[in-house]
Amino acid sequence: MLLKKLALAAIASGTVALTACQTNHNMDTKAPVVKNGEIKAVKVKPISSFLIEISPRKALCDSINGGQIECLQYRNRYESNFNPLKTSIEGFNFEPGYSYILDVRQDVMQNPASGQLETKWVLNQIISKAVAPLAN
Repeated sequence: MLLKKLALAAIASGTVALTACQTNHNMDTKAPVVKNGEIKAVKVKPISSFLIEISPRKALCDSINGGQIECLQYRNRYESNFNPLKTSIEGFNFEPGYSYILDVRQDVMQNPASGQLETKWVLNQIISKAVAPLAN
């Protein structure tokens, strides 16, 4: 009888521990991202390769530390609007007046100071670089 109670207690505590791990894991994989001008919490994960288009012009955007900075503008191939990219793409040197199609990867790391997850984009390859038409 005592063994049955101990076994049930062990199973119950194991279930609680697994549930707690699952909840914490889901919370730890969320990070704030700007999409179409809105801040959204999205699940972040490493992505080995995806294509983006870079606008030939930078835009002014709000800095994380306050004030405004010049940001690259990017969009996925299926999106119509560009989004500000408030960080750089490691290995990519932007030249104004050119539009780019890039193959990039997304790495995910934890910021030691804040404990928050952050994403970093790294250039895999420049697929195309084209002179942008002049705006009227």
